[in-house]
Amino acid sequence: MSSELQTQEAGFAPESVPGEPVASLQREVQRKLGRCMLRLQQYERLVKALAVDFEIAGPSDELEDIRRKRGEAVSKLTLGQLVNELTGTYLQPQQPGAAQSEWDPDDSSRIWFRMQTRMTLGQADYDQVVSGLKELVALRNELVHHFIERFDVWSVTGCQDADAYLDASMVKVDGHYDRLRHWALSMDEARRRMGAFLASPASTDLLFDGIYPDGSVDWPKCGIVRCLRAAAAEVAVDGWANLDRVIARMNLDHPEQTLERYGCTSWRQVLHESKQFKVRREPGSAQQLGRTEFQSLPEP
Repeated sequence: MSSELQTQEAGFAPESVPGEPVASLQREVQRKLGRCMLRLQQYERLVKALAVDFEIAGPSDELEDIRRKRGEAVSKLTLGQLVNELTGTYLQPQQPGAAQSEWDPDDSSRIWFRMQTRMTLGQADYDQVVSGLKELVALRNELVHHFIERFDVWSVTGCQDADAYLDASMVKVDGHYDRLRHWALSMDEARRRMGAFLASPASTDLLFDGIYPDGSVDWPKCGIVRCLRAAAAEVAVDGWANLDRVIARMNLDHPEQTLERYGCTSWRQVLHESKQFKVRREPGSAQQLGRTEFQSLPEP
């Protein structure tokens, strides 16, 4: 006998019309079941919106297309798969001294961009969140696939049990939704602050010239050192570049690379502070001014 016939014989046929007071109780169960399912769908939509932006990486001119394809892929994921994405990418246990993942694009002729958003939790909190999310997935599957099997909604007692179960389920779903909404708001705030930073002069200083917001300088990779290397290579004789000639070229080709931005008062100070150049000085005489020459040390 098919399961459908068994269900009908048990009195659960969808076309059967229950009498009062079962009908009234059944409508309330339907309402609460629909409320739970709507909230679960809201949860899925919000996770999908978050999952699209957990991480994005690629050539700058392809980022929009990469994000679109990511959105298409995420839209097909089940709630269980979305939770795996959430707990395996965005949420991570706090690990002291954890190293950042390496990223080294092959094509150096293009501008590449990578952004990752993470929320770290203590191990106990992380384990609790993962456990709770697994319970949420199980609850969703129970409501979608096994609710009628579990509750006899064609009887007063069954409807009352289902009603109580749905009330408790809604509390759980609402709790998970509120937490997810808080995470989403935190991510939006982080993106807003990042956008404001990227639009500021401090962003240009950091990303392109290696000047940190506190004024410290990443000397091996900073802009003024990079330009000094290039200018020295153009004017060098036997491997040594005259500082005065390099300064003249810097003022002409790279006027934005001012000493003040790097906390220096002279070009000799730049050579000394950066520790990226070998310097030699020739003392002057009555007939000839002294001069400073330098050559670039191998890049680290």
